[in-house]
Amino acid sequence: MSLEKINQVCWGILGCGDVTEVKSGPALRITDRSYVAMVMRRNSIKAEDYALRHNVPDWTDSIDILLQNPVLNAIYIATPPSTHAEYAIKAMEAGKNVLVEKPMALSTSECDAMREAVERTGKKLCVAYYRRALPRFEKLKECVFSGAIGTPNFVEIRHLLPSASKPPQNWKLNPSIGGGGYFWDMQTHTLDWLNYVFGAPQSVQSATETSLDLNGTEKLVSFIAKYGTTSAIGLCCYASDRNEERVTVHGTEGSVSMSFFSPSPVVLQRGEKVEEISLPDPAHVHQPFIERVVAHFLDNEENPCSVGEGRHVNFMLNSIFDRQ
Repeated sequence: MSLEKINQVCWGILGCGDVTEVKSGPALRITDRSYVAMVMRRNSIKAEDYALRHNVPDWTDSIDILLQNPVLNAIYIATPPSTHAEYAIKAMEAGKNVLVEKPMALSTSECDAMREAVERTGKKLCVAYYRRALPRFEKLKECVFSGAIGTPNFVEIRHLLPSASKPPQNWKLNPSIGGGGYFWDMQTHTLDWLNYVFGAPQSVQSATETSLDLNGTEKLVSFIAKYGTTSAIGLCCYASDRNEERVTVHGTEGSVSMSFFSPSPVVLQRGEKVEEISLPDPAHVHQPFIERVVAHFLDNEENPCSVGEGRHVNFMLNSIFDRQ
């Protein structure tokens, strides 16, 4: 009996790096109607170790073996962005639905190739901008549109990191692999949330500065994105003296704010009245999003983050960094 007939998503994980240890891998296993049957990593020792530690029944160091496994009907691609387009297209051509990590690809042309593969193969693809589904992010969105702050006028984005900060994965500061540096790795979540809440921007303007200390990746990024009557203004510096990060939506009658990259209450302020709304993240932060992915794959529910939405983020990245 096929897995589709018993109404289950049977995953193969392509790439078993840090993101799969706590954030996504366990969530794929414990979500209802979701099962991880095989993992793949180029290092066979690490692949076997991951499978044993996470109770996954099979492992391989071959992409072809993973993609041709008839037991699997979905592939989660958790490799660096430079490989996303190639692997996603191969997976769909092998008859698998796909969940691909963010950013969706390195360029809009790669996003277009992925969208063409979706149309050609009839398979489904979701982009793992999982913060959309977290309760505190949904609450932030609700506050924007419920009238709690009046009419939203502009969104203020601040992200500062000390100059000595370095990500644990070296490829995150290698533009040929990750697309850029900290902004590409982290602020893509913010750009996606803006698009999720306000729609695709009408225009994007920016100023950027790179640093040799950060392997030639972004040191300073400032941008203004126009969303109808609302604008988003970002200031991100990765050579600061402090670690500071917050997104604030300012309205005609108040404001609402929250940290995006660390647990934080939603802070709603109207005049002198301040309300803190605590909505803790789940232990495995991808789980609410994966629940929506499973419903999309099995029940044809709405795609929680489509190819077109993933492409919007890459379009904004291209606009901010003046790339084609």
